[in-house]
Amino acid sequence: MALLKRNVHWAVALALLSALLIGAGCESQPAPVADDPVTAEADWRTNPMGFVDRMMVLDQAADWSDGESHRVTATEDGALILDDPPGPRYPRRGAWTSPVYVTDFPVTEVLPSWNVDTPGDSGVKFFIRTRDFGTGDWSPWLYIGSWGRTLPRGKQTIAFGGGEVDIDYLKLIYPANAYQMRAVLESFDVDGESTPSVRRLTMVYSGVVKDDAERAKLTRPVKIQGEWARTLDVPFFTQADAPPALKPRICSPTSVTMVMRYQGDEGAMVDNALAIYDPEYEIFGNWGRAVAYAGERGFDTYLDRIRTWDQVKAYIAQGQPVIASIRFESGTFPSNVMDQTNGHLVVIRGLTPEGDAVMNDSASKKRGEGAVYRSEELARAWLRHGGVAYIIRPMGGKEESANMGHKR
Repeated sequence: MALLKRNVHWAVALALLSALLIGAGCESQPAPVADDPVTAEADWRTNPMGFVDRMMVLDQAADWSDGESHRVTATEDGALILDDPPGPRYPRRGAWTSPVYVTDFPVTEVLPSWNVDTPGDSGVKFFIRTRDFGTGDWSPWLYIGSWGRTLPRGKQTIAFGGGEVDIDYLKLIYPANAYQMRAVLESFDVDGESTPSVRRLTMVYSGVVKDDAERAKLTRPVKIQGEWARTLDVPFFTQADAPPALKPRICSPTSVTMVMRYQGDEGAMVDNALAIYDPEYEIFGNWGRAVAYAGERGFDTYLDRIRTWDQVKAYIAQGQPVIASIRFESGTFPSNVMDQTNGHLVVIRGLTPEGDAVMNDSASKKRGEGAVYRSEELARAWLRHGGVAYIIRPMGGKEESANMGHKR
């Protein structure tokens, strides 16, 4: 995530990060003012700047058969697996390239996430490219993340004239009308025993639709099934209990630990943080790595975009906590346990009958458990800043995201 570096060129951002020694965006620092003027609170509390989102999920054998495969194959249970027996090549390597996915509207952001299994010395890298809406030209293939042991990123492209990968999502200057994904599976095991696989690939693409009538047609209705005015029994952990080197930086792993423990996982907070740590950007707050780690521990996980409180109500009604990525300036979030932050992850564990959020906020040992945040304040800090959410649920659970467009 590293919200400190949003909207800054990646190379400059890395230099700033090294100089300031701030990681994961969990520090209490002033947040920059958003560029987008908002004239009515109803706008930023629902769908800021007219954004529309779509989610695509690949997790069936037929999904992988649509693409181009090179030394990979699909299993009967729906995973994409490396199919490169031991031989003269080292590391063993294979790749899958998706077909061209045409979008339902012009797209300026793509937020991917993945569930992979990487036993032993193996791993998976992911790439994306997009087709310009105006010119029809394709971008270069852009590296957008990895999990497990892979060949070093080296000089792989993360930016071009039309946009860049901002650590964990793609942001474009010029809208796109199509995209492709590529997965590269690698194994450093010479005996062929460590074979990586991709069991789930999720993409949420987003774009601004200015026409109200057209946006209404494209917006998915939210189905709320069950009681949403309730508090889930999510256990509380605090960053304050971590070693000094980790304490100010691990809001994301701590939030993941709370939700995984709620789902029955006994992993320790510090162990989880060290596993989630991103050595490429030297942060603990990479969104994709957080959900990839939970996925490898046996959960179905993905990143979602939340734009309305009905989406939150639907998740809570399902018994599903939501991890939210927030940022806010001093004086804009009085009900928060902090005064300000450049970026922070919190767990929404419930909703009051009035619609305010019941939180587990790892930033405060004394006040973070069960804190109640005013909905309009949380909306300004979360929905207006992208509405990114981690969803961690038991494997085989049914997705009920309002952004679910279709499964390939």
